[in-house]
Amino acid sequence: MSDFFDAYPFGEEHLGNGVNYPLTTPAGDPVLCGLDKLSLASADSLSFRIPLSGEVLDIGDPEADMDGDGFMEAVTLQDERGLTVYSDEDGDRAIDKVSTVRFDGTYDSWELTNPKERTKFGGFLNGDPSLNEDVPRWTCTGWGRI
Repeated sequence: MSDFFDAYPFGEEHLGNGVNYPLTTPAGDPVLCGLDKLSLASADSLSFRIPLSGEVLDIGDPEADMDGDGFMEAVTLQDERGLTVYSDEDGDRAIDKVSTVRFDGTYDSWELTNPKERTKFGGFLNGDPSLNEDVPRWTCTGWGRI
């Protein structure tokens, strides 16, 4: 995996019209915490997976039941910038929601969506961008500073 996440130093902000916008990578993905030790997911992996910058990373096994339904659907990873909760809301083992809180007081939440319809996108291995097929994108659903 490339190290472009290191290009965004702790606390950096994008400013526009006096508003702080959430950080994104050059590919438009959210800047997330705890990714530095992850590996690429194998096709037969049963672990949680997340698509970022054309790659699919292996997040690991779920460790938390966020909605009290008896099923584990979330993993929390951290690094020196803060922590990110990775959630699989539809049970397909693909991460479709992430929420990050950074030690500089910024936070943001993102959902994996279909860009044309702005609807949740269950499996993310659909579509081929080289064929102009619709592919999922990360859409910011909330951001700010505590």
